This record gives sequence, structure tokens and C-alpha cells, in this order.
Amino acid sequence: MKKHYIIQLLVLLLLVFLVSCSEDDNPTEPTDDGNEQVSNNSGQPIPAEAKDADGVLATISYEFQTAPGFPPIAIVMGFAQFGSGVDGGNVTVNGNTLGKTTESGTTFYVTPSRTNPTQSLTGVNFNGSDHSWQVSGNGDVPQLSGSVKSPSLFTLTAPTNNASITKSEGVEVTWTNPSADSNVLIVMAALDGSSQYFTSEVLDDDGSHTIAGSDLGNVSGDAMLQVVKYNYSSISSGGKDYYIIAEIVKSVVIKVN
Repeated sequence: MKKHYIIQLLVLLLLVFLVSCSEDDNPTEPTDDGNEQVSNNSGQPIPAEAKDADGVLATISYEFQTAPGFPPIAIVMGFAQFGSGVDGGNVTVNGNTLGKTTESGTTFYVTPSRTNPTQSLTGVNFNGSDHSWQVSGNGDVPQLSGSVKSPSLFTLTAPTNNASITKSEGVEVTWTNPSADSNVLIVMAALDGSSQYFTSEVLDDDGSHTIAGSDLGNVSGDAMLQVVKYNYSSISSGGKDYYIIAEIVKSVVIKVN
């Protein structure tokens, strides 16, 4: 009986996650406070290096904490978007064909998707292996191929899920498995959508970063903190630049006092 309820909880959380992967609910939408972050339909933060790209192709390992006593949920996603949301033809990563979705005239690619939440990616591992992409091309989107080496899995050691922090003291963020080959992005967003913080510079993957209390602005109350470890490469074709990103996102909810 207990196993039955655990499965129900996992399915519910997966569905909630997928429903939240829309542009309207993206916690990293650009704001008017000078902090510019890339808006995208994956629902996850994308490094600012890609903000001027003509297309983004990303593999994302997303892990978030659940109810106390339950293990975290981990989901591997594939995501692609070209220009302002045009059809790029067939898109695959490590042999997996991504699902194509069109909403309000915008086309993007994502697996798993809200229409097929049980679809999964096979052979997409986050252990330093290559994530290889193929795009058949369509219209203004050329035929593309390229790869990026994935970062390796890590553990977010602080702050812990449901931790309470005092804003004036800042936030000490620590994680395991640092690497000179990867970069880090840190995002914190109030769950009520009122304010957010993210690192404006590329951080070294050295295992720690301190967010000064003065940098948190109006972030208070319940907030989501995400640590993103990522690698990227680029493809240039026909005068356009496309970014390939492999990233691991670890997410906890904390209370900012």
C-alpha cells in the first residue's frame, strides 16, 4: 500500500513539473531590475551566454526535493528552440527524437512533454559523456550537427531543502564534485513571482559561492534556489550561431527571513 502511494506521489510531482514548464510560469523570465536571463519554454534556467543565439539545444538533468522522508525526483529533459520559435524540422539527441510542440504560433521541442509525460531519453547520461545533436533543418533553420560534453553529477550540500536563512547574513551555497571543465549559474526566485536573483557572471565550478544579502533585493519568504552546472559549445552556420548546452539543475526550496 505504501508503495502505491509513493508511485502516485511521483506521478503527481512529474505532472506538476511538466505543467510548470511553460513560458508564463518560468521563474527566470527577464525582469525590469537590470537582471536579464534567457526566457525559454524548458522551464529551466539557460546560461546567459545563449541569450543572443539563433537557437538553443539543451539536455537538462533536473532534480528537485519532494515531501520530507521521500527521495528527490530526477528528470532528464531534451529541449530545443530556434529563433523566436520556428520549426527546425526533425531534432534528435543521442538518437532520441524530441517531441515537437506548437503553442500560440511558437514551436519548440521538448521530451518529456506535457502531452507525453512518460516519454524518456535513453543514452543521455551526465557523466562527462558526449551529448550529440542532429537537426534536419527547415526553412531558415539549416541542417545542423554538433555535440557537447556533459558535466558530471553533483550534490547540493547547502542550503538544504526547507532551510531558513537570514537575508542580512547572505546565503552560503556549496556543492560537491567541483570541476575546472564546467561552469555554474545560481538562481533564486521568490515562489510568489515577485522577485529573483541570479549570478550575472559565469561562476567557476569550485564547489562554493556566497550570495551577499545586499544582492538578494526583494527576495523574501519562500523561494526556490537552483544551482546549475553546465557545459556548452556552439555551431555557426549561414551567419547564425546555435548553442548546445548540457546542464544539471539541483533545486531546493528555502525560506528567506
